[in-house]
Amino acid sequence: MKKDIKKLKFLVLALGTCAAALISPAQNANAEIFNAEQTKEIEVLFKKFLSDNPELILKSVDDFRSVQEKKTQQSAQKNLEEYASYFADENLPSAGNPKGDVTIVEYFDYNCGYCRKAFADIVKIIEEDKNIRVIFQEMPILSPSSIKMASIAMAAHKQGKYFEMHAALMDYKGGQSDSAFYGVAEKLGLDIEKLKADAASADVKAQIRKATDMARSLDIRGTPGFIIGNKIYPGYIGLDGLRDAVKAARANKAKGE
Repeated sequence: MKKDIKKLKFLVLALGTCAAALISPAQNANAEIFNAEQTKEIEVLFKKFLSDNPELILKSVDDFRSVQEKKTQQSAQKNLEEYASYFADENLPSAGNPKGDVTIVEYFDYNCGYCRKAFADIVKIIEEDKNIRVIFQEMPILSPSSIKMASIAMAAHKQGKYFEMHAALMDYKGGQSDSAFYGVAEKLGLDIEKLKADAASADVKAQIRKATDMARSLDIRGTPGFIIGNKIYPGYIGLDGLRDAVKAARANKAKGE
């Protein structure tokens, strides 16, 4: 028993010494902390400790992940606060009430099945709640055709027909060729030559890249993703989820949060 306690004390001392070495490497660079015999004993103790307590390894990993996730969430929330002026821009592609008391921001990809479901939810909620503003943010991450569709939608925005193009692409089920997408635009009465030029422009590319980069800085890694009030909701949340989030946003606003 005394021998085990002695070994435990030795292990604690070893861990403390190793930590000090890591914290102040310059001071320990030329010092030999343990001799060969001590090093071997430490290795044996570590192996036995890990063998006897495997659950502590998993707990350590879980704790590390938890800390990292908390840091990521804090960083995302801070970034969201800094983006307030961006989302206040009335020139962003949007629907609903431009002066709505709650804003829903949606990040999406036209090739995302859940984004298509979310679009139906968005249409429903702006029909039943006349005090909501919805901002659409292109996040084409699933395929090259996603980028093409996003570019065409943003080009349509320059002709004042973003929502019409957005709705048509969300409902589109045909081939993935450029000509097919422009065929959809032609049916909406858009100037196709101007649309093509704008879709290929540096301005449209920059807008899409900015939206995608912002999404990632908000820890939105996939589509769809939402910002409702001052909360971030990654993933599909359904119509009831949107309603609950809007209700929570209004409550927080009333409390001055």
